[in-house]
Amino acid sequence: MKKLFLLTIAVILFNISIFSQELNCRVSVNYSQLQTTNTQIFQSLQRDITEYMNTTRWTDYTFAHDERIECNVMITITQFNGMDRFTSTI
Repeated sequence: MKKLFLLTIAVILFNISIFSQELNCRVSVNYSQLQTTNTQIFQSLQRDITEYMNTTRWTDYTFAHDERIECNVMITITQFNGMDRFTSTI
């Protein structure tokens, strides 16, 4: 009986259509916990993530700018090795 119930739930979940939509995302990168003078890398990171989130076509449909999903992403950098490795929270 338990297997039949789980199978029914799985079939229902796999048959649900998933809809995607374009984003209007604001990204903020907080690096105030770091003792670094090279802030250009974090400004570039913020700009690149914002561009990626807002220009990626997540669907084949065309949406007007006011139909996009508004979202905010806050990234807090907690550690940086000075080269290419970050520790952060989103």
